[in-house]
Amino acid sequence: MRYSSTLKLPLLPIVLVLLLATSCVNEDNSNCVQYAITTQLVDKKGTVLSDSTVGNVKAYLFLNNKFERIVTAESGGKYLISFDGNAKATLVAFGNMNSDSVSIHTPNEGDDISTISVGLLSTRSSTSYFSSPTYLFYGRFDYTSVKSGSTTTALLPMYNQHARVHVVVKHLQTQFGSGNYQIVLQGFRDAITFDGTITGDSVTYSPSAAFDTDDKYTSESINTLPTKSDEYVTVSIYKDGELFWQTSTDSDGNKVTLAAEDDKCFVIDVESINVFLQVMPWSEYVEQNIALS
Repeated sequence: MRYSSTLKLPLLPIVLVLLLATSCVNEDNSNCVQYAITTQLVDKKGTVLSDSTVGNVKAYLFLNNKFERIVTAESGGKYLISFDGNAKATLVAFGNMNSDSVSIHTPNEGDDISTISVGLLSTRSSTSYFSSPTYLFYGRFDYTSVKSGSTTTALLPMYNQHARVHVVVKHLQTQFGSGNYQIVLQGFRDAITFDGTITGDSVTYSPSAAFDTDDKYTSESINTLPTKSDEYVTVSIYKDGELFWQTSTDSDGNKVTLAAEDDKCFVIDVESINVFLQVMPWSEYVEQNIALS
């Protein structure tokens, strides 16, 4: 397990997967399919985002789920690809702003799409710090049969794969006195495969936090990958190194998870008779506090 007091992400790659077969370069190219693909950054509501949101995009071509080659964008931003129409082709794209925070190694020819991944980059090996960008966009285009010999245009939407969370603990000092408090979050992974699956080693975060004048202990934001399928977040509170509260469920008894593009706030009120974790959008929590101020 890796432990981190600060979460950071590295480089955003664009992965596009398609098939380039020898029939397209031989004299007989009757079954050759050509695509001109344009990437587009969008959020989960379908709103188109500015291309400036990411500074580095890379595209990768896969043939029958095996890595074929990196695809470089033309001057107009289109990715031009040709391949044998009988094969399964996939174009994968990754993109982000910070080339120093994501670990992306060029796959070897023949590597399987489900076994190669993009990971969080550890910036301090002795303490397992991670550098996590706010944005890590991913898109995937899978070929469907079209007329051979023609050039087809296609749009490849790319979605942010990051989630963000704050933790707020209310009335902590009032109920338990002063001390050295620490918030710990577990249940995260440090990589995403080229087929879009969350994977890698487990990562634990202990974000910096501070008390305000209303005795709210609020953490800094954590940018992370979504929780892996069938896994969940565990939130723990320590005082002077001793665990005194922990949960993996919300106020409705559901396991706590984070999806791509989530921007959540975990609110814990230790003054309540039954202490529970309330999950709400961070923007909603901020609005409530403005209204009460």
